[in-house]
Amino acid sequence: MYRKAVCLLYSFLLIAILVSGCADQSAKKASTEQNQDNKLHLAFVVNLPDPFWSYARAGCYTAEQDFNVKCDFKIPFDGSSAEQNRILETLIQQDTIKGIAVSPLDPKNQTEILNEVAAKVKLVCHDSDAPDSNRLFYLGTNNYSGGRQVGQLIKEVLPDGGQIMIYVGKMDVLNAQQRREGVIDELKEGGSASTAKPSGLPGAAIIAGKYIILDTRTDQGDRATAKKNAENTLKKYPDIDAMVGLWAYNVPQCLEALKDVGMEGKVGLISFDEDELTLQGIKDGYVHGTVVQQPYEFGYQSVKYLKALVGGDTSMIPENKQLDIPTKVIKKNNVEEFWAHLKTLQQLGEEAKKTSN
Repeated sequence: MYRKAVCLLYSFLLIAILVSGCADQSAKKASTEQNQDNKLHLAFVVNLPDPFWSYARAGCYTAEQDFNVKCDFKIPFDGSSAEQNRILETLIQQDTIKGIAVSPLDPKNQTEILNEVAAKVKLVCHDSDAPDSNRLFYLGTNNYSGGRQVGQLIKEVLPDGGQIMIYVGKMDVLNAQQRREGVIDELKEGGSASTAKPSGLPGAAIIAGKYIILDTRTDQGDRATAKKNAENTLKKYPDIDAMVGLWAYNVPQCLEALKDVGMEGKVGLISFDEDELTLQGIKDGYVHGTVVQQPYEFGYQSVKYLKALVGGDTSMIPENKQLDIPTKVIKKNNVEEFWAHLKTLQQLGEEAKKTSN
């Protein structure tokens, strides 16, 4: 009887040891998983779906590895401020999110939601600013200066002046406003001071020195509408001298419309951003040039600075709260070198993505 009791006691002890060991292993596993999940959690929010943002995504992936953080990449697939607001609201409901970089679609009407975000996490703007909000600073292109560079390209194509049409997604986005203003100011510089409009011009036409800006056509981020705008321009103004796109996809749609009627190479095309169709158009001689940003740096630097801000370091914030990332002018003489550089950046992003997975 005694021996039986001892055997039972040893059995219970063995079971207890095994259970305790399993529990310890489970706890260690849970702790490890928790440590993995305890990476600083950030978010990068763009304005609409576009290949332009693939470079920013690559920058985010690389920065995730370099700074040991996690960064969610968010796209408002309908390109609306309402969808962007919904994304921001969802992000700040997650206790893990500590910092957000956003390209505001409608800054004047998004001040309330942006301030709500800024009250809960570290907030910076990239690509397009919302200076009336409580964002900590803007990181990206000086869009006014970029617009002036576009104006310089127009002058190269039309040294004696001419009629042009401007195309952009939305005019309530600050980067669109600033680029357009830069174009107009550059064209006015050194030209005639006359503001008298020749007869037959639309009411929206602007006289800028030797240049007539017939209008600014918007498409709400829809490529089909962008192409339709270009087609309508060619029908209404068959003698137009140049078409100018201020968002990445505008000039590719203009070029497609020109090709449809056999006019490629007969109308000057000047672009903003590094859409691959634009770069191919430059190689083919149909697009004179484009002013490119550095979206890879938008992603990389946003992650870098958000991590610093969450850690309490505000030393990088400039007095004017504008952290400029320089633009570059791409023409036929440097397009191949630049395109190869873009492919290298994409490869870096893909490698970082595989590592993070």
